[in-house]
Amino acid sequence: MFSPTYSLPLARRLVGRYLIFGLAGLFVCICLILAFQHFGTFREHLGFAVAAAVGFLVVGALVLYRTVQVNEAIEKQLRQLAATWSSDSSMLQPLAASDAAAVGWNAVIQNLRQQSTISALEARFNELTDSADDKKWNRIFHALHEGIAVCDRNGVVVTANNAFKALLGLTDSSLALGSTMAELIESAVGDAMGGMPKNTLVGSAPFVAEVRKGTHLADGVWRISRTPVLDEETESSVTLWTIRDVTQQKMADEMRNQFVFTATHELRTPLANIKAYAETLAVSDNIDIADQKNFYNIINNEATRLARFVDELLNVSQMESGAVTLTRGETDVERMLIEVVDNLKPQIQQKELLFENQFPAKLPKLRLDKDKVVAALVNLLGNAVKYTAIKGTVRFIVEVDESQIYFHVEDTGIGISAEELPRISEKFFRSSDTRVQSIVGSGLGLAFSQEVARLHHGKITVKSDLNKGSRFTLSLPLA
Repeated sequence: MFSPTYSLPLARRLVGRYLIFGLAGLFVCICLILAFQHFGTFREHLGFAVAAAVGFLVVGALVLYRTVQVNEAIEKQLRQLAATWSSDSSMLQPLAASDAAAVGWNAVIQNLRQQSTISALEARFNELTDSADDKKWNRIFHALHEGIAVCDRNGVVVTANNAFKALLGLTDSSLALGSTMAELIESAVGDAMGGMPKNTLVGSAPFVAEVRKGTHLADGVWRISRTPVLDEETESSVTLWTIRDVTQQKMADEMRNQFVFTATHELRTPLANIKAYAETLAVSDNIDIADQKNFYNIINNEATRLARFVDELLNVSQMESGAVTLTRGETDVERMLIEVVDNLKPQIQQKELLFENQFPAKLPKLRLDKDKVVAALVNLLGNAVKYTAIKGTVRFIVEVDESQIYFHVEDTGIGISAEELPRISEKFFRSSDTRVQSIVGSGLGLAFSQEVARLHHGKITVKSDLNKGSRFTLSLPLA
């Protein structure tokens, strides 16, 4: 009756149940025999007593069989599940029996299947969100050009994107985690905090501020903002920080303002002179010939100055639109240099400068845009003459090696400070030195010369010491 696969405790329980039924049947049988003897009817009812005892044994056997059958089915399924090392509850099947063990077994299977269905739905949901929305938003988060960081209520960074890492000069965005925004910004900007009070970075109130990373705009300008956000999961407040590099925008604004100032000055002064002398000539009848010629010369010079400024504006416009092109042709470099020097002789003589030429005995012929190179050299040499004091020295030196030709322009003039040297090629930039501001200029000539050098695959380099002089070099390839 018992399966050989049963465990010892189960077998003991089954045997115990069977013995209880057997003893109960024996007890009933003895009681009946004693009762029959007392009433003198033992012989007539002996068969009934034995039948009752046998009936108890049969009922016990049937109950034991059903119990064994249910337990055997349960144990068989569990052993199969264990043998396959699987957690798949679909291998377990409900039982048709109605006793307590079978009902309990069926309830366990139903719960397992419900749990398995829920787990499958959760896994599918997580798969969809992880592989689609979460990963998509994570890629977008790290692809943004603005630096973004989220801080807890204490101002400590808990997450940040790649742009935030790059702006703060961190090799890994995880290096920002655990630090406060005040510490990170102070480390990137410096103790001066770009003029922004440190306590501004503490707290969670909304704010927007601009921070300079140095004394000049070119060093960098950040626009920093903080926005409080309520985290619905934790019901606590976090802060969203953004850092945007607005250096180019600020430099463009400064250049525009400088252009307006320069254009106003460059246009107003010659126009005022032309108007004044023209009115004088128109209303005065007794001006002698010498004064008339002088007035006409002034009007002509101021008109030439206006024309030159307009040409420079057109050159800048062409540079910005990419419309500057070269018309190359074979050029006699020696004649080109003579033309450059002749162009500036009046200014050199007017300031009584010591002017020195140092040209090689033989200069090669080059294929280049002569007019543009002449204009570039006139700008370089003209600046040297303009910013050198009376009776100073200007040198124009040409050198040639195997692959390059070098045009050096040296002067003993005002010079350029180390702070302003990186900016001299910016359009409309003029030094803040009062000596420079008092001299007429548009800040466009050097930018144009740089573009001419670039189009010829050359470059312009500069060395300068404040109050000692400068050395500009235009280098062009021979081929």
